[in-house]
Amino acid sequence: MHEERLRQEFNEWAGAGRGASMERGHRPTGEQAIEFMSLAPDSRVLDLGCGNGWASRLIAAQVLEGKVIGIDVSDEMIALSQSETVALANVEFRVASAEALPFADGEFTHAFSMESIYYYGDMARALTEVRRVICPGGRFVAVVDLYQENKQSLQWVELLNVPVQALSIAQYHELFSAAGFLQVEDRRLLDPAPPPAEYTGTSFGSLAEFLEYREQGSLMISGRVA
Repeated sequence: MHEERLRQEFNEWAGAGRGASMERGHRPTGEQAIEFMSLAPDSRVLDLGCGNGWASRLIAAQVLEGKVIGIDVSDEMIALSQSETVALANVEFRVASAEALPFADGEFTHAFSMESIYYYGDMARALTEVRRVICPGGRFVAVVDLYQENKQSLQWVELLNVPVQALSIAQYHELFSAAGFLQVEDRRLLDPAPPPAEYTGTSFGSLAEFLEYREQGSLMISGRVA
């Protein structure tokens, strides 16, 4: 039921053109997280909750001897990803759930998640699955804007039409470690763009709220596989 609600919601987002707006909002910090992954030309990367596929395409351009697979529970987002990806032969997209990944043990060297893991109904199970499909020496990097220490982000819990998990940084550390990841670390990623003089979006009630949210930054959590 939870996954079906997610599928329906993100199908609506795809139809409304929100894939492009999510890319604009997430890409400034997403690019920093991808750089942190230190990808090699032959890296094999899983992009969890790929949306319209922007991160998968960015990664694929860096791993021309490797491969990228983007997954999403939304079939409409996957269709959008496929339609917008025509020039890269080393990337593909599939409808799949992070809680039951259709991949072999150790199939990937890296996994990446941009603004998706707090939607998982069973995050512990999903992280265990992600850990399973990453080979020894590999790394998982996840970025979230919704977390307890960023107080202004918590208003999204009521605004979103699907359940989300608003966890603390310590709780993310505990979940990553419990799933078997080692060297778990976190850092804040800041949008390098100058702050606006006025706020015209709908996610916050005022410019002051938006600026406070931006000052906290996106939270990046990463862990290695032994």
